[in-house]
Amino acid sequence: MRHLTPEKHPAFVLIILTLFAVVGPVSIDIFTPSLPAITAFFGTTSAIAQWSVGLFMLGFSLSMLIVGPLADRLGRKKTLVMGYSLYLAATAVTLLTDSIYLFIAARFAQAIFGCFGTAVARMMARDYYRDQMEVKMLAYIGGCLTIAPMAAPIAGGYLQEYAGWEYSFYVMAAMAVIAMLALTLLPEKKQEKTSETAPANSVMAGYKAVLTDARYLRFTIAAGSAFAGAFVFVAGGSFVLIGQLGISPATYGYLFAVAIASYLLSASMGPKLTANMSRSQSTLVAGSLLIIGAMVSLGSGLLTDGQSITGYVAGIAIYELGLGLFMPLCQARATEHMKENMGTAAGLIFFIEMLLATLISALIGFLPEAGTLSLSAITLVAVAISGFCLMNTRDVSEATPQVA
Repeated sequence: MRHLTPEKHPAFVLIILTLFAVVGPVSIDIFTPSLPAITAFFGTTSAIAQWSVGLFMLGFSLSMLIVGPLADRLGRKKTLVMGYSLYLAATAVTLLTDSIYLFIAARFAQAIFGCFGTAVARMMARDYYRDQMEVKMLAYIGGCLTIAPMAAPIAGGYLQEYAGWEYSFYVMAAMAVIAMLALTLLPEKKQEKTSETAPANSVMAGYKAVLTDARYLRFTIAAGSAFAGAFVFVAGGSFVLIGQLGISPATYGYLFAVAIASYLLSASMGPKLTANMSRSQSTLVAGSLLIIGAMVSLGSGLLTDGQSITGYVAGIAIYELGLGLFMPLCQARATEHMKENMGTAAGLIFFIEMLLATLISALIGFLPEAGTLSLSAITLVAVAISGFCLMNTRDVSEATPQVA
């Protein structure tokens, strides 16, 4: 079959790579408005059903750890064919099973294999292009990855309201099938072979060095805890706002998009806003927004016995503004002092953040049904953990003065 020429058809290549990249992120958010309906369908509890969100995020992080070596060994296209094939099998299980536990396991498999494309799309862009064109393609893919989390819950809300929760999974399956068909249009660029492979003991030594680095762990756990404070809304928001407070799934989708938009606005504008501050000062500003957002959500809940949707979402929006600044700052400060094992450290940051988000957000199931108060309380606990981790931390330049 004749393939597209990346140099001659960059627009078509961009569309295909973007499709690869968004299958995983869309699979996270499109079904969240359907969580109460899924809980009722399987006859389970919200505490159990929300693991389908938490474990998806954990699977996403595991996917990022394993896809790189697979893509280098098997090739980009074979890795994606394998990933999307297994993703489709997992999607079929979610639609055919009547066991919530098998459903959750299938969601975990969806995450691991469906999210291959998020990393491989960037790899293929680097394979096909160089210099400014490479930067442009990566920027476009990144831009689409910011739009997908906002659009997916809105679409999922309408699908739930007018069709049913199964249709979100039909959309996921359709995206994977289209991605596999589109993959046939792209050429496979042969990877350069190298005889040098890191011995297993050196890999393990790298992990040990990173995981015993106190500064790295403090900033990584701080970032993960702060992210967990926002992830509580992802995992439990639909149960509270739809199930307890009675808003429609479509309305919930829009409220979810507001929170995502706040994060994206902060993440994009943050570097300009904090350009004249030190990293420690910028972290303090970001942390202050996290605290204010958590307190607004909790305060509105206390004043209305957990019934204030507007107050809660306003607090979450403020929280997300802080998170968009806080996350990249913590990620940068976690590794700024390192001279070795940077790749290992970068990969582990995302994994640890997702693990903490999964564990902390699981607390929702153990709290009483108290409207937004339950969600706000966990968010405040997450902020407290994050702040504790950052106590007495300084910029590297302050901690280790340079010798003239």
